[in-house]
Amino acid sequence: ILLLAVEASDETFCSLKSSARTPKAGTMAEESKAKRIKVDGVSGGEDSQGKQYSSIDEMWKAELAGADPSSQNGWYGKGVKYWEDVDATVDGVLGGFGTVTDVDLKESHDFIKDLQKKGILNITTPSRTVDCGAGIGRIAEGMLTKLFDRCDLVEPVKHFLDKARERLTGQNGGGTFYELGLQDWEPEEKSYDLIWVQWVIGHLTDEDFAAFFHRCRKALKPGGVIVLKENTCKTGFIVDKDDSSVTRSDAYLTGLFKSAGMDLVAKKYQEEFPQAPIPIPLTPERKHPRQGTAGPLS
Repeated sequence: ILLLAVEASDETFCSLKSSARTPKAGTMAEESKAKRIKVDGVSGGEDSQGKQYSSIDEMWKAELAGADPSSQNGWYGKGVKYWEDVDATVDGVLGGFGTVTDVDLKESHDFIKDLQKKGILNITTPSRTVDCGAGIGRIAEGMLTKLFDRCDLVEPVKHFLDKARERLTGQNGGGTFYELGLQDWEPEEKSYDLIWVQWVIGHLTDEDFAAFFHRCRKALKPGGVIVLKENTCKTGFIVDKDDSSVTRSDAYLTGLFKSAGMDLVAKKYQEEFPQAPIPIPLTPERKHPRQGTAGPLS
């Protein structure tokens, strides 16, 4: 497990707020109107069909051309359509690797406890968390509801969220089930001790990635953190043409964190994941001053 502990930079945050394109939910409509985020140290990448890209900009121009991202044939529409055809089971949401769920949850649980032990995460009472890209509630049921009084879930695929409601009846402390993509979710300010984001961030465009973390930053309580658990590739990026997602390298993720006003504060790789084809980092992001192909949908 790659732990990336982060603090937010006030300088970066102010720069983000004062940019020509103010971060806002669901604002990646027309490529020509969007201000591209510049990420240093990432030259190019490829897609799952073998096409090579010389730059991040070239890739996004190709992926976002011809359709509004939120339309049925756009970047987000195609991603949701892919998951709508997947069974609402643990094996389904984990891409046929349901057997990894126990070790995944164990190491994630240990990671949270380690953040508490080191004073990076300070949980208040009553405590509240949110599972972003919640799928069928696998992580909420198996870990988050055991650690927090209330657990909200954000998930755009209806039959996944319906299954999560069924699984979590009486278990999530009256938490809210949001049927939304992360690009459209706007959390309440200072409401969460922990924001958990696992195997889903690859579905966001760069601009919506930065805007999402910008909003999450403001949604943290004092002492709260954001944890990102995501597959990474060694260099550049890999676009999955089937589910409309992009696996990013560490350098790519770090550049986007900076754009969102976040600095890494801890870093560790999943150690016991069996035969993982791509490294899976856990990255906690936190406010300043101190208070994861893109992988399966959790």
